[in-house]
Formats: sequence, structure tokens, C-alpha cells
Amino acid sequence: MGTQTMGAKRLSLKLILSVTVVVAVAAAAYVVWTQSAQNAAVESKALAEARTLDIEMRAVWNYIDDSQQAINYNADGSYDFKGIYCSMAGKAIAQRFTRESNGYVIRYVRENPRSSTDVPDRFEQTALNHFTVGGSNEHYEMAEYEGRPVFRYASVLPVKRNCLQCHGDPAGTPDETGFLREGMEQGDVAGAVSIIIPVDSYVQEAHAEFVRSVGFFCLLAAAIVAVLLLAMKLWVSSPLERANRQLERESQQKSDFLAVMSHELRTPLTSIIAYTDIWEKERQTSPEAQEQFVREIKQSSAQLLEMVNNTIDVARLDAGRLELQWDETDLFDVVGEVMATSVPLAQKRGVRLSHEVDYDVPIIYSDEEALRKILLNLVSNAIKFTEPGGSVRLAVCPDAPGWIRMEVADTGMGISEGDLAHIFEKFSQVGQTEHSGGSGIGLFLVKSLAESLGGSVSVSSELEKGSTFTVMVPVGREASRVGDDGDARN
Repeated sequence: MGTQTMGAKRLSLKLILSVTVVVAVAAAAYVVWTQSAQNAAVESKALAEARTLDIEMRAVWNYIDDSQQAINYNADGSYDFKGIYCSMAGKAIAQRFTRESNGYVIRYVRENPRSSTDVPDRFEQTALNHFTVGGSNEHYEMAEYEGRPVFRYASVLPVKRNCLQCHGDPAGTPDETGFLREGMEQGDVAGAVSIIIPVDSYVQEAHAEFVRSVGFFCLLAAAIVAVLLLAMKLWVSSPLERANRQLERESQQKSDFLAVMSHELRTPLTSIIAYTDIWEKERQTSPEAQEQFVREIKQSSAQLLEMVNNTIDVARLDAGRLELQWDETDLFDVVGEVMATSVPLAQKRGVRLSHEVDYDVPIIYSDEEALRKILLNLVSNAIKFTEPGGSVRLAVCPDAPGWIRMEVADTGMGISEGDLAHIFEKFSQVGQTEHSGGSGIGLFLVKSLAESLGGSVSVSSELEKGSTFTVMVPVGREASRVGDDGDARN
């Protein structure tokens, strides 16, 4: 496994770990927030209920207080204390409600209680202290009472005008009920209404809602994580892995390319040096032999120069520095140059090389050198992969309006269907043999140059029967026809 692949897997692992941490933190925050919200909801419901009960008990207290005149005076107008007063009535109703309800407690408490039932506990004493110093008129909290979760609520009972009869001046004198007056004034704190509300049902309801909310969040988070992981796989991991595999493949291809190039460059150089040495040592060689030496040296030099130029062009393409020289181009001249370079190679290989340029081919607006390299690479490649006795044909003709078709067909070894998809890749050496040679950049250069000219290249092939490479290039702009002889030029 390559370093890039390992790096991609580590990146994917880091992304997955990051997503997991984010989801975990979000889940923890959501749980805390939901729990807090549920607790607040329980307290809010209990507070609303407590306030309602407090209003009802105050209504009883106020009703008795307002009815004291009617209760304590007979029809003849004489005063007759009946023993019914607001405190007594309120406590009696509160006790009945407490006995008959399921866990509810309502009672009245005060400082200096007149009976044991009025003695405040810790919460009630805190509330009385709060009311005495001028705080708000209510005090509440969530607590436990006799092992059950409850909501405790207390509200202030102020001294009213009718209360002064039993609790006002003169202080220390007995009132009508026999208790000593406290010398209070109107508005003082007489005591507090204390209410205890069981919240079991509220807590259970909140817990069920909490479980539903957390469950929904977990499902939503799982769906989001699944989508993120799938998206990372489709858009991050898989493309990175493919890119890494491509980089590894190209790295291997570069290594193979360097090995092949060292051989390919050595071959013509060795030939040049060998013929030069022979020529230098055998000064009395015949003119025919000298011409042979010159041809061989020239051919090897041209082959060497072509490989170097191709390599430089590919490097420029990779760097984005290959600049085209657009001008009017005569394809007859381009084909002529290609044939002049390729004929010696074809003759040496024992391959028949022919060409045909349709008389309707116009002068086009393109890059002459790029077209020459395209055709030269295709023709040279076809000759290399054609056995002696075979043939290679170069044909140029108009195609669809505004387009020129250039075809190089051979009767060579052909290309398998599986290799066709990779034939134009850089450093690809599909179908290479020890006799064919090649650097693996020629067809890549053909494709890159054709596309740079606004055209395309395609190939059709059949094993053992040959291949046909087709290059389509645009005319570029309105052009005139070359030649007036009315015939195709061969």
C-alpha cells in the first residue's frame, strides 16, 4: 500500500473521528439542555397549579373575613361570637383537602404560632424570612417530601383590617378566641400559605418526553452521520483513493518511462557513435558506404531529436507552458514533412507507407508544428507496431462542415479492448514489445495537442488486424481550397 493511500485512509479516519466527537459533544449538550428544559417544564406546570390552589384558598379566607359581620351579629343586632373566623375556616378546609387528595398538602404557618400545626419547617421558615424582609410575595422550589418528588410553594398572608381585632392592639391582651394579641399593624406579615404538590406524574411525563426527544435526536444524528460518512466516502475518500492510485500508477509509469527512455535514448546515440567511429577509422570507405553512414546517423539523430522534443512538449504541457502558434496552415505541406521523415523508417522496417490528401482540404487556421507532431507520432507509432510486409496509410480529408479528418491506419498487431481505455494515458506502453520500443508519451502528446487545437482523437482496433487512429481538427476560419488540379495528391 502506497504512502498516499495510507495518508488518504488516515485523513478519512481523522474526518470520521472529528464527526464522531462533534456528534458526541452535540448529543451531550442536547441531553443537558433537554433535561434542563424538562425540569423547567415540570416546575412551570407545578407552579401554575400551586398558584391556582393559592387563589382558591385565599378566596375561602377572604370570604370568611368579609362575612364576619353577618356571622357574629344576630338578627336583633346583638354581638354573638360564633367561633367561626378566617383562620379557623381556612385551616379546616386545608386539612380536609389534604386528607382527601393524593399527596397534596395545604397548611398555614406563622412566626410565634398559636398551635403546633402552625409551626413552620425549614422551607416555610425560609419563606417567612423572605417575606419579612420585603422580598416577593411567593417562594418555591423543587424538593423531596416523605421520599417523593414534590413542588413546594409558599405565599405571604398580610395583616388586613379585620385581622387587627385578634392580632392588633393592645398587645398582650386576650382576643375573643382566648389568644393574646400580638400588636400587629395592617400590612404586617401574618403568616404564609404553604402548599406541597406531588410531581410524580409530571416527572414521569417529562421523562417519557425526554426519552422520546433523545431517541429522535439519536436517530437524526445517526442519519446525519451516515449521510456525512457516505458523502465523505463518495466525495472525499473515494476520489482521494482514486487520485492516490492514479498517482501511484503514474509514479510507476514514470519509473518505467525513465527505464525505457534510457534505453530508447541509448539506442540512437549508440548507433550515431558506432557509425561515427567506423567512418573515422575507415577513411578509405567507398562513397556508397559513406552515404549509408550519413543516412544512418541522420536517421538516428532525427529519432533522438523527436524523442527529446516529445519529452520537452509533455513537460511543457504538465507545466501549462506549451504555447501554440496559430496561423494559416497548409496540410499538404504538413503531410509532406511527415512523409519525408517517416519513409526511411518505414523502409527500414519493411513496411509499405502511403498517403492521400483530398484535393478539397482547405488551408486551415491552426498550429502547423502541433499538427506535424500529431501526424508524425501516429505514423511512427503505426510503423513500429506493424510487422514487415504490412502497410500504413495516412489520409486527410474534409469531414463535417468546418472539420478536417486525419486518419492513420495500419495492419499491425492491433490493441485489445481492455487496453483501448488506457492507450492515451501518459507513460502508457500498452502492447509494447522488445522490438517495438517507445517511450509511452507519444499518444498522450497526440491527444493533448489535438484537444489544445480544439479537436479530438479516437481509435478503433482489432487484434492481429490493425488499428485506425482518427484525429478531428477544426478548420478554424473560412479558408480557400489548396490546389487546382482537381485530383487527390498522393
